[in-house]
Amino acid sequence: MEAVETKLYQYSGYKKRIEEQEKQIIELMDKKDALAERMLRGRNLDTIRVMGGFASDPVFIAVQKMVDVYGTMIDAIRHELVDLYFKADEIIRLVNAAGLTDMERQYIQYRYFDGLRASQTAAKLDYSEGHARKIKKSSLLKICAVLER
Repeated sequence: MEAVETKLYQYSGYKKRIEEQEKQIIELMDKKDALAERMLRGRNLDTIRVMGGFASDPVFIAVQKMVDVYGTMIDAIRHELVDLYFKADEIIRLVNAAGLTDMERQYIQYRYFDGLRASQTAAKLDYSEGHARKIKKSSLLKICAVLER
């Protein structure tokens, strides 16, 4: 039962990390766009002639490299996000497959997903802490049974 409880506690951590990563992607994309706009605003018209036409614009090449760096960082975060979403969804699927009652589901939501303490969870459910412990035990046993299948 301890392994199930640990897994359930991880859910709020995954959700928090997802929010952080999504904010970081937005910030990086804004920085990337601002950099590209700033560097490309004044194009260098003094390019060197080479056989067959003009040489590549060195400013454009620098911007392209910086954009690629930001793109690589954003891709790495996206890969982590996919993994986090998968892990969070796995926990939700586990809880859904356990056949919990509404009260057990609420207990899991408050205690593990919302991060409330046991006393706060009992108060939210309008039960004594002793009765809330019974709800916890029955819900964890049902989730354990799903894991053992």
